[in-house]
Amino acid sequence: MTEKHILQLNHVSLTYHTLRGETLALKDISFGIQPGEFISIVGPSGCGKTTILSLIAGLLNKTSGDIYLQNDPITKTNKNVGYMFQRDELFDWLTIEENILLGLTIQKKRTPENKKKAQELIVKYGLDGFQKSYPRELSGGMRQRVALIRTLATNPHLLLLDEPFSALDYQTRLNVQNSMHAIIKSEHKTAILVTHDISEAIAMSDRVLILTKRPATLKKEITISLPQNLTPFERRNHPEFQTYFLKIWEELQDEEENS
Repeated sequence: MTEKHILQLNHVSLTYHTLRGETLALKDISFGIQPGEFISIVGPSGCGKTTILSLIAGLLNKTSGDIYLQNDPITKTNKNVGYMFQRDELFDWLTIEENILLGLTIQKKRTPENKKKAQELIVKYGLDGFQKSYPRELSGGMRQRVALIRTLATNPHLLLLDEPFSALDYQTRLNVQNSMHAIIKSEHKTAILVTHDISEAIAMSDRVLILTKRPATLKKEITISLPQNLTPFERRNHPEFQTYFLKIWEELQDEEENS
């Protein structure tokens, strides 16, 4: 593993075994991510984007290859990896504060120090006053912010984001992208986003990884050289944004036409 990389995948492949036979899902995937970097993974539907996140999270076992997080091999679930799913997964019968502290409880990290840090995150990111509210009383965007703060409260070294905006309406989605991107950058976290949305990938990321159809291989990496001080929404209005969009769209369209 390269010393500057917080995460490294080396020649990772995954084969599913069923009663009907074997299915090669991922083939020879290699990439690294540096501390503080935000990357997105895009590719045809069903190509294995979420499968890669599941391997990194230790929820699935690779067939071959190596995955390292901070030089340690990933062989099982890891407390240093935080995973946000497509839905916020908040428990309706728990208050916002209880939902946020749940990750600390599950990981047996609910110390006074960590509880204080969670409270600081609640205040810092605009949820002060909602601690005793219930998820049903919050907007979709606020619920996603709660889910992110719950993940950050456990202080993971790596965030995995599996289409966390897909359940939101378009306007809310743009607003939440801005706020979540700002939070992740403010907390100096490293993140991997899986998305079907090319614009979202460009707006949020330092780099975009493009996968082929199944069995997925890494087709191309595109570095997004847009100003770092711009919000995701402002990036969408940058003159170079459309150029990146067309590059990625053409790569994905090529996969569709060859399927």
